Amino acid sequence: MYLTCCNNFCDIVIPSLLFGTINSLIAPRLCMGPALSWPQILAVIPWMFLWSWTNLFMFCLHNQRQPDNIAEDAVNKPWRPIPSGRLTAEQARLLLWILHPLCLALALWLGGFVPYVVLTLFGIWYNELGGADSGILKNMINGVGLGCSFAGPLEVATGHSIFSGDADAAFWTGILMATFATSSHLQDFRDMAGDKLAGRKTIPLMMGDLPARVSVVAGLALWTEVASRFWSLEWVARALPLAAELTLSANLFLDRSQPGDSRSWRLWSVWVATLMAMPLMSE
Repeated sequence: MYLTCCNNFCDIVIPSLLFGTINSLIAPRLCMGPALSWPQILAVIPWMFLWSWTNLFMFCLHNQRQPDNIAEDAVNKPWRPIPSGRLTAEQARLLLWILHPLCLALALWLGGFVPYVVLTLFGIWYNELGGADSGILKNMINGVGLGCSFAGPLEVATGHSIFSGDADAAFWTGILMATFATSSHLQDFRDMAGDKLAGRKTIPLMMGDLPARVSVVAGLALWTEVASRFWSLEWVARALPLAAELTLSANLFLDRSQPGDSRSWRLWSVWVATLMAMPLMSE
């Protein structure tokens, strides 16, 4: 269970908890009920984690049991359960028969039902119906999926939908979805060897290495500015996200090795964290 998901804890689970926590502190501004106190947030973090982790586990099982992904993981991530022989693709399929009703029950009990439904449908499209076959479509689905992964824990924490009131939370989530859709192919640079072997059409392989890197940097600059304007940040408050953006952009061009690209993906998570901290900076 750990090896299936561990590669995505830092870029999905932790940011989703951070997103839920930060926006719970300013819930009234998003029309999502009263602001939560720190004791209330600490009490609800296990439930946010449970929602996030079970949905991630389900997605990863769908993803890692596919033949082309098994071939890719044998090159890029041989320690994962299926290529290492700890789990078979058939056993992963049987686990999914348990996880689907479990995640549905949790969404009905804890909250985050609409994000769960959208995340599940887009996850099936991505993994089972060829959604990952096109680099551009893959990015769009990734953007929606990551946005739902963040919205779910926030709804669990507040007990309100992101569409409550004037739907400011939905607009904010939509900005992050667009951010992910235009920059998440950054993760594909580190896996280019395995993706090429598996015949996958990722944006770096379709566009070429340098143009794909330029497109990432353009997306970073665009959405840092859009998010800053959405929260009406003063220039001093923009310093942290701008520094994260510039650090990531520099590393992306100065170190194009596989370890360097893995570092860029970790720096992307830091940059996303600075975007998610913007509601507090606006205070």
